[in-house]
Formats: sequence, C-alpha cells, structure tokens
Amino acid sequence: MKNGEIYRGLLLNAEDTMNMTLSEVVRTARNGHVSKLQNVYLRGGGIRFIALPDILRNAPAFKRVASMKAKMEAERGGGAGGAGAGTGAKRKRDT
Repeated sequence: MKNGEIYRGLLLNAEDTMNMTLSEVVRTARNGHVSKLQNVYLRGGGIRFIALPDILRNAPAFKRVASMKAKMEAERGGGAGGAGAGTGAKRKRDT
C-alpha cells in the first residue's frame, strides 16, 4: 500500500479501478505489527503494487492481454502520436 502497510491474502475480487477484496488476510503495519483479518476491502487508489504467484505467468487471461496489447500497437503503426505529432504546429484558437 502507499501508506507502507502490507496485505497478504486470497484475492476474491478485483475491479477495473483496482479496488479488491481479500480473504484470510495477514496485515503488516509500518511499525511491523502483524494482525490477521478475515476479509479486507482495499481501495485501488491506495495500492502501490500487486505481487502475483509465478504460476499465473502462463495463465490464459494474461496471454489474451498480451495479444490485445500487440494488436493495439500494430494498429497504431508502432509509433507514438498521430497525424501532426512532433511537427511543432500550433492549433488555431477559436474566438
């Protein structure tokens, strides 16, 4: 978490906003105090990173995401920006 706390548990649900529900949670506070909680709901804005087991590296869901990302990059032409990007031209202001 961004506040320095660590939550370890079983991921029950994750939302698009990174809000998530964990069960059988072990919470480690910034001062090292450890507590056990049955269920926890974490707000996505407070999450710094998520560590997943290595076994998920080959999960079908992650392979679909990788193929979708490659497809999106190919559609964009592999370059950054669109028409007129980097030309230094300014947009005319409506008055």
